[in-house]
Amino acid sequence: MSVARRCTSMKTLLALGTSLWLALALAPVHADTPDYLATLQASARASHLADDPAWADLLQYEPYPLTGHLRSLADDAGFFNAPDGARNPAAELDATLARLFIPPRPDAPDDHPQCRFPARYHWLKNRLTIDPARLPDQPCPRLDAWMKEINPAGVTLVFPSAYVNSPASMFGHTLLRIDAAGQTEATRLLAYTINYAAKADATDGFSFALKGLTGLYPGTLSSSPYYAKVREYSDMESRDVWEYRLNLTPDETRQLLRHAWEIGATRFDYWFFDENCSYMILRLLDVARPGLRVSQQFRWTAIPVDTVKGVVGVPGLVSDITFRPSAGTELAHRASRLDTAEMDAAIAVADGRSAPASLGTGQTAIEQLEFADRLVSFRGHAGKLEQDDALARLKAIQTTRSQLPAIDSGAVPVPPRPEAGHASGRIGLAAGHLGGASALFLDLRPAYHDLLDPETGYARGAQIRFLDIAASQREGRGWQLDRFLPVDIVSVAPRRSWTQPLSWKVRFGWERALGANRAASPMLAGGPGAAWEWQGLIGYVFLENQLLSHGDIRGGWTIGSGPLAGLLWDAGSRSRLQLEASRQWFVENRLDRSAARASLRTRLSPQDNLVVASEWTRIALPAADHQERRLSIGWQHYF
Repeated sequence: MSVARRCTSMKTLLALGTSLWLALALAPVHADTPDYLATLQASARASHLADDPAWADLLQYEPYPLTGHLRSLADDAGFFNAPDGARNPAAELDATLARLFIPPRPDAPDDHPQCRFPARYHWLKNRLTIDPARLPDQPCPRLDAWMKEINPAGVTLVFPSAYVNSPASMFGHTLLRIDAAGQTEATRLLAYTINYAAKADATDGFSFALKGLTGLYPGTLSSSPYYAKVREYSDMESRDVWEYRLNLTPDETRQLLRHAWEIGATRFDYWFFDENCSYMILRLLDVARPGLRVSQQFRWTAIPVDTVKGVVGVPGLVSDITFRPSAGTELAHRASRLDTAEMDAAIAVADGRSAPASLGTGQTAIEQLEFADRLVSFRGHAGKLEQDDALARLKAIQTTRSQLPAIDSGAVPVPPRPEAGHASGRIGLAAGHLGGASALFLDLRPAYHDLLDPETGYARGAQIRFLDIAASQREGRGWQLDRFLPVDIVSVAPRRSWTQPLSWKVRFGWERALGANRAASPMLAGGPGAAWEWQGLIGYVFLENQLLSHGDIRGGWTIGSGPLAGLLWDAGSRSRLQLEASRQWFVENRLDRSAARASLRTRLSPQDNLVVASEWTRIALPAADHQERRLSIGWQHYF
């Protein structure tokens, strides 16, 4: 046979083979696929599967708060199989069943709907008792490899406490640790995490809050080793970490991971108060255990610490709670064991001004060396010490320490758990006097904590108020707006001999900046500060800068600056006193303002406070100099 004829024969065979492969690939999985699909769809309708809450959880359906109509939280058409799947559970179920029957692509097996939507497929297969001979399981290499690497056996809810100096962490955070089969306390750092967060580009609280409040960030789901998250939270940001081990079975854990796989490639708009990190974590738990529906407790807001309370409140869901102190908390504990002279000597070693051997060999010297070791690491993680310098100092300290015996430096005291704190919403009603007339005062704060609130379960010295609104009614007048602050953040971070954090504050919105006789007006305020603490008394100072607009100001606006000083004192376990005084001078003498205020809060119950407040203000405009006083006594309720 000639070479030409052989080539022709080979081409013919290849063409026939290709045609046969395409015919097989495009053929239905089973000869009676249309009939079987119709049977499954009819069975699903007869069983009302589209109305099952578990199907709603899988598709991220939620009713609109006002109309009650269902819509999915997913903002990505690729998450649905039906054109109207985002709002039509029945159509989406029919379309999903149909797509599960499409032939696989050998070159892209993970693109098959069974692999793209493994949690839905798993749920439908069990609820409809799908015959594997008529709808075979398709291979999903990437998903199978991911599952094998994680080796899931259980789930732990992780709550890193609030970190006010990071805009993305001001409310705290929640994520899931997927505990591996055979995991021990020594190996749990090697487990993987499931984390949902805003893909944020802002580095300041104002921009982050504005975009987060308006859903301008995409939310992303990610998986990373737990040790990396602990290093980020505990070492770099000095945030205490709480671990809540959940009573989920291995099968439930695998279903949770299947759903995490589904939403990992899906766009969700990130909203600060509801569609946030904690709410998405709750949705994962709801899919893992149908009927749990813990996310339904949070229709309007999902503040991380509140979602922790919701999980803990489910009977039998939490089996164990563990506290992991941050590097800063451990340093503070070790610092408390040294007197001033001992501390100064330990800091000198950490600074490289003294040799480690100069501390001696006694127990106090050992504690000083261990403190110096952790202080150098703390500064290195915070970027306040060059890596080469940190490594050199650590080597010198650890060499000296290795020649001395082991000691017991005591365990870090476990603080009250986050769920022990007050609820994040608060409403208040008070009566008193304003501008010489009797008055009523009303305030509402959806989230979440201020400096006068009880600190149990919250970060010390942190104030984070969002959508704070207050109004007053004076005798003979109607209700008037006193303030509306979308954002009001204060960080009072006490300085210590071994760390000097910056305090700061920022707020924007509408306030009665020119007194009770003038309407609230737009303003933006904030500035740097410093704080100190001595035996439970916290003192602080700020340089408060303010830009405000009002029709009674010459030119319609002005900018000013001045000092603000304050004290916080815990008068017993149930009461806190706050004193503040401030003075601001504005450009071109358009405004001069002074203020002094005192507030005393006494806790009546876990949900209720009694608050007494007094405030004096002097407002000097070019054409007028006005003073006014406000006195009130009232009740606050957390919800």
